[in-house]
Amino acid sequence: MRNTIRIEIEWGDCDPAEIVYYPNYFRWFNFGAHKLFDAVGLPFARLIKDYNILGVPLLDAQATFRAPSRFGDTLMVTSQIAEWRNKSFVVNHEIYRDDTLCVEGREIRAWVAKDDTRPGGIRALPVPAEIKRRFAGID
Repeated sequence: MRNTIRIEIEWGDCDPAEIVYYPNYFRWFNFGAHKLFDAVGLPFARLIKDYNILGVPLLDAQATFRAPSRFGDTLMVTSQIAEWRNKSFVVNHEIYRDDTLCVEGREIRAWVAKDDTRPGGIRALPVPAEIKRRFAGID
């Protein structure tokens, strides 16, 4: 399951040289991950409510920058689950400008709920099988 979103580079996304300021790619990775869940009918608001979780926070985020993106460019951000683990999962992202690969990204996210044994604590839980099946197109 892959999902693609379109990003229009605005002036505020760029540094003084009109090149995308790198933290914006991580913002778009996050947006891509959320839209990936939307695409299989599991918007985050529903996940939080139906599965009694706090969310899927980042454990790790990486990016490899291959080509610059500039003010006025249109980018396509493609995201997919690369690996399901017991309590976490890996999301891969590719950002293209036309046929040029600009950025490759990888996130590791955990399936997290409130930990009632510690004030303010959180704990990772196993990712439900039905979530994994949804991404495999089984449900």
